[in-house]
Amino acid sequence: MAPQLANKTIPAKIGLGEQNIATFNGLTPADQEAYNFTLFGENTDATFAVALEIEDFSRTGGCTRQAIEQVFTAEQMAAGYYNPLDTLIRQDPRMATAITEFTDCVNIAGFDYAHPDDIEPDLRQRLDEITGGLPVEALSSDALTALEELRAEEMAIGIVAFDCESKVIDPVEGRIERELYADPPK
Repeated sequence: MAPQLANKTIPAKIGLGEQNIATFNGLTPADQEAYNFTLFGENTDATFAVALEIEDFSRTGGCTRQAIEQVFTAEQMAAGYYNPLDTLIRQDPRMATAITEFTDCVNIAGFDYAHPDDIEPDLRQRLDEITGGLPVEALSSDALTALEELRAEEMAIGIVAFDCESKVIDPVEGRIERELYADPPK
């Protein structure tokens, strides 16, 4: 589904901006499809905002990809690229302690993740295993049941991970960022 048509506020829609959404909504359905293909290529969910947030430009396409290639280096666009700021934060011993506390927090809730970055790839892999790349309407009843179970688990994981991250990681990360980038005391 086109992110512009989402009934809820989702990152893909927010990142497009009001003017883009208004332009899209003024088009015929056929022109909307062409518009999105031109803007995103094959993956309409791979908007710039989403790709930047998850630090993965690999699924972007269309003129979005062309713009990304003009601004970001090949190294920054590589799937294995890790932001230098994130590297400095991750190397801080306080963050290592916070990650351990995060792991304990999600484990207490019954989920086995060692790092917040492990959750999304796990869920994507499990989704791909269920769907095999097929659209929802082509899935078997067993696959639909498995998909619904995964959806429920994803929501439960999301709530727990968000809570654990907010309580444990975010305060530590904020302190480290301020120390690294704040103006020195005068």
